[in-house]
Amino acid sequence: MPTAFRLLCLAPLLLAACAVEDARTAHDAQTRMVGMSQVDLESCLGVPDQHATFGDVDVLTYYTASSSSMNYSIPVIGGLGFSNGGNCHATFDLKDGHVVRVLYSGEKNAFAATDAYCAPILDTCLSTLDQKQAAAKTAP
Repeated sequence: MPTAFRLLCLAPLLLAACAVEDARTAHDAQTRMVGMSQVDLESCLGVPDQHATFGDVDVLTYYTASSSSMNYSIPVIGGLGFSNGGNCHATFDLKDGHVVRVLYSGEKNAFAATDAYCAPILDTCLSTLDQKQAAAKTAP
């Protein structure tokens, strides 16, 4: 079997593998970001696209759109392309200035990877949390 054909057959699996990792990131954020202060949240995500207050709960929402594509050409036979994309609305509920819940909505699911399109919003905040944890371990 020619190498190009093998790669062509593996392309959907490679896309799915990346999406599964992004889904893990999104799910990890739903627990790790609980307790984060509003100042820290806005420091890593910026100003929210929407902000509403309901009683003693502040609701901050951030939007993102994501797309990716892979194209392959096989001489004489032609080409084949794979593309996908979606959007995510990441909503943070805050009480007393701290995150109490993280929710996702929109067309956020990639093939076999729930919430995968939400990962780009969260990467910076998760990196910030990792840096803070590392600094706390090295502090005397």
